[in-house]
Amino acid sequence: MLTKKTDTNDADLDGSTSDPMSDHSFPTFNIKGISVAAVDLAFACDFLGRRAAGAHGEYVTVTGAHGVVESAYDERVRLAHYHALMVVPDGMPLVWLGRLLGFGSVSRVYGPELMEYVFANEQHRRLRHFFYGTNPSVIAKLNDKLRSRFGAYNLVGTYCPPMKPLGFVEEEDVLARIRGLKPDFVWVGLSTPKQELWMQMHMPKIGSGIAIGVGAAFDLLSGTTVQAPRWIQRSGFEWLFRLAMEPRRLYRRYFFVVPKYLQFSVAELIKYHIARR
Repeated sequence: MLTKKTDTNDADLDGSTSDPMSDHSFPTFNIKGISVAAVDLAFACDFLGRRAAGAHGEYVTVTGAHGVVESAYDERVRLAHYHALMVVPDGMPLVWLGRLLGFGSVSRVYGPELMEYVFANEQHRRLRHFFYGTNPSVIAKLNDKLRSRFGAYNLVGTYCPPMKPLGFVEEEDVLARIRGLKPDFVWVGLSTPKQELWMQMHMPKIGSGIAIGVGAAFDLLSGTTVQAPRWIQRSGFEWLFRLAMEPRRLYRRYFFVVPKYLQFSVAELIKYHIARR
């Protein structure tokens, strides 16, 4: 297992951590070698907003059970999480695990809500934003929705890539264009694990700002795709809602991911309780 050297400190067995409001410090918990930030939505928004303008091609993974399981079976995906500036818990199952491991204040950092929090902040809207992913129609709707809800913001560019395989190498002219725009936030709306690999491979070449992999957030915030009701999101059964909406695309994923994630979580909890004895 890789041991990641970061500016973070793991919790003591009683759940105590270093000062979470330090610029370079936040508590984390571990599952299958991934250090997940034990933070909430407000902390993540504030941390990233303060960090973005001075960043040099860092990235954040917004990770749920699917990302954890993918990391266990694909070394490229695990390394993408390993090298991330921050891995935030996108799903309630990760939040519940964090709380059972002693991090009572951890809460869900859901990709669409993280975007909403950032764009609701006037100072963050003044930063330079770039959208990467989906298609021009969705991007146009997303832009209209964000402006109507939050007001004007500084969108410096967009790019909607054609369908490409997992781990594809981006065209140099696309990277040069993004690099020349010097974005503070690069919002990446690809699927997991494609977006994690794209960020790890290409953000160091772009060399400015922070990329955040927000998955289907472009489609959800634009109104193109229906979001699960809030109570379902909080229940931990959002995956079941998505499965009901897109059974042909998702049934293979979830019937593999759910039991594997449960297995990994139980293993971490057993290790945690053994260590406390």
